[in-house]
Amino acid sequence: MDGHEPTAGQAGAARVMLVDDSAVVRGLMRRWIGAQAGLCVVGTAANGAEAIELARKVQPDLIVLDLEMPVMDGMTALPHLLQAVPKGKILVASTLSTRNAKISLQAMSLGATDYVAKPGSGSISRDEFERDLLAKLRALGPKRPQRRAGTAKQSANIQHSHGITGLALVASTGGPPVLSQLMPHLRPFARHLSVFVVQHMPAHFTPLLAKDLCDLSHYAGGEAVHEQPVAAGHLYVAPGDFHMRLSKRAAGLCLTLDQGPQEHFCRPAADPFLKSFAAHYGPQGAVLVLTGMGSDGAEGALALRQAGGVVLAQDQDSSAVWGMPGAAVANGSVQQVVSLAQMGDVLHRLLQGQTQMAGRA
Repeated sequence: MDGHEPTAGQAGAARVMLVDDSAVVRGLMRRWIGAQAGLCVVGTAANGAEAIELARKVQPDLIVLDLEMPVMDGMTALPHLLQAVPKGKILVASTLSTRNAKISLQAMSLGATDYVAKPGSGSISRDEFERDLLAKLRALGPKRPQRRAGTAKQSANIQHSHGITGLALVASTGGPPVLSQLMPHLRPFARHLSVFVVQHMPAHFTPLLAKDLCDLSHYAGGEAVHEQPVAAGHLYVAPGDFHMRLSKRAAGLCLTLDQGPQEHFCRPAADPFLKSFAAHYGPQGAVLVLTGMGSDGAEGALALRQAGGVVLAQDQDSSAVWGMPGAAVANGSVQQVVSLAQMGDVLHRLLQGQTQMAGRA
């Protein structure tokens, strides 16, 4: 275990603590982070017990937490770390497997902000691990006071006289806990509503996420299947490593999956789906752009707005990262910015067919 204060040249940088039983992995992460402006390592620990003690001392902004460690594993340490650093954000790290995906999702439900996949069994390269780790650390660093300019306001009123029959939820960093919180609010509308979820996640994660969301919403469905018919009362989650789109067939609307080029470094990506969603649902469609880094979903949200649909976005204060929603606000597609606390009420008003939604600041 070691900890140290940032140097004068690192003042204002996001303070990162690394927790991993592998000295090699700790060394690699320290080197990568040390080369980045705006990030600095303030301590490292080899197991959960060391991490709890160190976190109390150095009060990091961000913690990279390995899940599998001797003495005390990451899941055991997680609640203690959240208590030791209430304002810190925890990025859980694990190799890609169904077991670790399940544990990672559980960690996020208990308060971890996001996950990052580590190399192992050839599933992800060291370069991919470095890219994803640094991108997420930069995105999750302390929020700056500046806000991205946009036309939507929390107090905006939305005039919408069409019944909503399709709801799209798109998210990246910090998305799973928000999605889970929204699901019970959708239960009363299963008779006429189809729900589509695009969450940036690897293939091991999406079947588990889909099951959790279906259980919480009481909707049928799950991870989407190629050429699957769309029906009311069903929830469809885009599978990891596949883009999901809507297509018209003789029998009606269906989902198609493809492994076309990544968009915004992601597959699944929100934009391909939302553009097809706009084309087929138009004024009967609504999208909620949730927390996530990058700008995926902004183009698709604009397409839906231009087709007469409703576009909502999560607010900055309740977002883990205000990248995706901020980009949608910036391009003028968003009609209402909604806090996490407001989302259930706002969706209820919209899906009930209420003509006017009054947001509460």
